[in-house]
Amino acid sequence: MSRLVQRHREFTLVERLMAVPIIGTLIALPLPTAQAADPPRSSAEAALAAEVRDKGWIAFSASTGRGDWDLFVMRPDGSQRRAITDTRQYNEAGVRFSPDGKRILYYRMPNTMAVDNNDYGRHELVIAEADGAHATSYGSGFSWASWGPDGKQLACLDKSGIRIIDVASREVVRQLPRRGIVQQLGWSGDGKWLVGTANGLGPFWSIGRVDATTGAINAVSETDRYNCTPDWMPDSRRIVYARGIIPQEGGWAELWVADGNGGEKSLRYAEEGRHLYGACPSPDGKYLVFTRSEKDLGSADSAGTRLTIIRWEDTPMVGGTSEKLRKRYPRARRGPRLDLSWGWEPHWKYP
Repeated sequence: MSRLVQRHREFTLVERLMAVPIIGTLIALPLPTAQAADPPRSSAEAALAAEVRDKGWIAFSASTGRGDWDLFVMRPDGSQRRAITDTRQYNEAGVRFSPDGKRILYYRMPNTMAVDNNDYGRHELVIAEADGAHATSYGSGFSWASWGPDGKQLACLDKSGIRIIDVASREVVRQLPRRGIVQQLGWSGDGKWLVGTANGLGPFWSIGRVDATTGAINAVSETDRYNCTPDWMPDSRRIVYARGIIPQEGGWAELWVADGNGGEKSLRYAEEGRHLYGACPSPDGKYLVFTRSEKDLGSADSAGTRLTIIRWEDTPMVGGTSEKLRKRYPRARRGPRLDLSWGWEPHWKYP
């Protein structure tokens, strides 16, 4: 993760000099012609597709093939894929459904700027209906916004702290210390906790959980390696995240889960030759959708990012044929993995 090392050093300098959050990255990639054909599905994959077909909708960002990135939705089997934005002058990313599934928030930026998940959350916040209609710009003062549990408030990062914003008035309701949280903020469904990628819990990026009342922080992930893209399980107790590499050792980012207090860390999915980021559980916690990337997701124009679904009950799971991973995780299963074609930063809602 050489880019992560570079980004970490850049953030440390900026944080020290300017106290402005800079965040872990992803760029939306154009759809290469040579990779246009999707792989055929096995019988097990087809069965998984049939199982999830009617289980709500997945929203995500993807290249349009014309030089910009729009937001899309699709059924969890990959069918009924359609764009919900059509703004050639902008790139859009970071879409998240509101808790009731009726609205979305996302970020947009000029199409001359790469969709980079180190900083997409610092651009223009937009809130719209779930189908993309009636989009309302909130401007650039609402970095890394996350819906509150009732959809009436947002948690946002600011150089001065974590701000709780009233959606209707856009006013600050209260504020918490930032505690080194720098990106990918998420509010638990029970409203008691916030989670994000943090500096200061160790030498590299770590996953930190913040008490939404007191502002106290604790490490969720290991602190001796890079970690990023956390998300809450529906129980508001566990957190899924990308367990990254120790820089001098190399390797591939894996999907792990841990209790919010940092206990019971365990593998969910690993695959040799693919970095795994942005895991989002289905609303009932029975499935995971995430991004598989051929390259470390800094600027990812050619990273080959595809969306994938697995069953939670099939985890821990190892994909591919790596004997090294099978020796490392001897109890890992070989359950089906459903490929959903090109995309990045998925979010799932029922119905």
